[in-house]
Amino acid sequence: MKSIFAGKTVLITGGTGSIGSEIVKYVLAEEDVKVIVFSRDEIKHFLMRSRLRNNNLLTIVGDVRDGNSIERLFSRFNIDIIFHAAAMKHIVMCEDFPMEAVETNILGTQNLVDLAIKYRIPKMITISTDKAASPINILGATKLVAERITLNGTRISKNNQTFSCVRFGNVAASRGSVIPVLIDNLLYGKPLQLTNVDVTRFIMEIPDAVKLIIEASDKALGGEIFILKMRAFKLGDLLDVILKRIAPKLGIAEKDVKVEMSGLINGEKLHEELVFESERNRLYELNDMYIVLPDNACSSKYPGIRKASLGSFSSKDSDLLPKKELEDIVLTYLQIRSINSI
Repeated sequence: MKSIFAGKTVLITGGTGSIGSEIVKYVLAEEDVKVIVFSRDEIKHFLMRSRLRNNNLLTIVGDVRDGNSIERLFSRFNIDIIFHAAAMKHIVMCEDFPMEAVETNILGTQNLVDLAIKYRIPKMITISTDKAASPINILGATKLVAERITLNGTRISKNNQTFSCVRFGNVAASRGSVIPVLIDNLLYGKPLQLTNVDVTRFIMEIPDAVKLIIEASDKALGGEIFILKMRAFKLGDLLDVILKRIAPKLGIAEKDVKVEMSGLINGEKLHEELVFESERNRLYELNDMYIVLPDNACSSKYPGIRKASLGSFSSKDSDLLPKKELEDIVLTYLQIRSINSI
């Protein structure tokens, strides 16, 4: 089957981040493709160039908050697909600097949609988060607006363009997520700081996240939200794995590890959701993912799709990862961490 990227130019905003960089590597593995990475971290651009050394890769320093820098890019290249992964994504940082989150997550997305319409880019996929479902924090609120801006692009475009979103939970081993933070504290002899052992979170590994994003870009007709069928984990189980299984492998005795419980931070939920109640009547499933179709969409346009019977999609009600799988995920992160430190 011919690749959806064959002969295409693919723009990845935030392409030097955890998810973005994996999309870059996936697309570059295809033949006859050009990949443009657009982000504001020049050091990460340099490291990406050094590690990948691919003539089909072009890295450009710029900021989605600056419409002029994006337009300079669009005026130079005939872009076919945009994967929009640039975002502020840390709850605490977004709470502390709400206008920065608005500038990046909302206005940055609006800049991209406006220019994608102006330059008639055929397809744009925005990467979203479970925090956007019934949001109670700045991160979730700004990502919800980013979703609505993206989906609205399909409605207002007059050029048969596709604007869709992918929504998922925590990505294991992604920068700033709970596993890297806890492991780094463990290795540096710092206390393991947790909020509440009863917290549950959706979790997926980076390859699964990229698979969903790529499949969504293939299936998208415009106006949909694609959601991976994910399992969840309990924070208390992760703590137990780190103390009893990981620490001994690193030569660290459990009794020497200090644990501090802070309680839920401002804007944090005990359990996460992936689907709004108002979205359930438009919720369908296809293979390993759910799809929230736009209003009045014809489901027959999506081969193999079927109506989903889902009471709720909360991390509290989802199947929990067994401790052995959590241990494997942590060990994988330790391996990645070791490679990246070389």
